[in-house]
Amino acid sequence: MIRWDERSRPGPVAGVTAADVQGLQLSAARYVLEPDAVVPEHAHENEEFGQVLNGTLELTTAGTVEQLAAGDAFLIAGGIPHAARAGTGGCELLECYAPPRAPR
Repeated sequence: MIRWDERSRPGPVAGVTAADVQGLQLSAARYVLEPDAVVPEHAHENEEFGQVLNGTLELTTAGTVEQLAAGDAFLIAGGIPHAARAGTGGCELLECYAPPRAPR
């Protein structure tokens, strides 16, 4: 059983709250982004699947900008630069990574 609220802590950047779990071949995280919170461009070796649970998200992947709403999902290959900005109402995301990301 995963209770995200019990795992919640400050995220990797200002305006982001994170909760994560680690498996042997996959890790998962829930991120809550405050309105207009920005996740700067970054890349990592892990494939990343993300689903917008609530709110909206502007996702920039390799220079392409997409607007995502609740129910929309994305898949980013490892090594691809990407960045994000929460919409004016904030955003809640569920993300999965393979191989697992190192615990923070």
